[in-house]
Amino acid sequence: MYGFNMVKRHTTLSIEDDLMKKAKDKFINVSDVLEDAIKKKLNMVEVIKSDKCEFCGREERPATAENPIGLTWLCPDEMWICSECLNSKIKKIIHGKNG
Repeated sequence: MYGFNMVKRHTTLSIEDDLMKKAKDKFINVSDVLEDAIKKKLNMVEVIKSDKCEFCGREERPATAENPIGLTWLCPDEMWICSECLNSKIKKIIHGKNG
């Protein structure tokens, strides 16, 4: 996972001239495409902060170490989940039910 405010660095990239022209004609941002491809290869996941549970829509503040009741980033689902939905999912797993 990575956070916000990452420092950007300029680099040199070798790419076929024809391919670069086609990308420019299609308004493709080569820097963004390259950055996304590298993140994908490194299995990096961008966590976008949320204030809503992606299962039930409940608004909650993010959980903290001091106060663990709140929204939690659920892996490998890569979704925000509220404490009630998380407890419900844990109970289903303990009792051997899917979902």
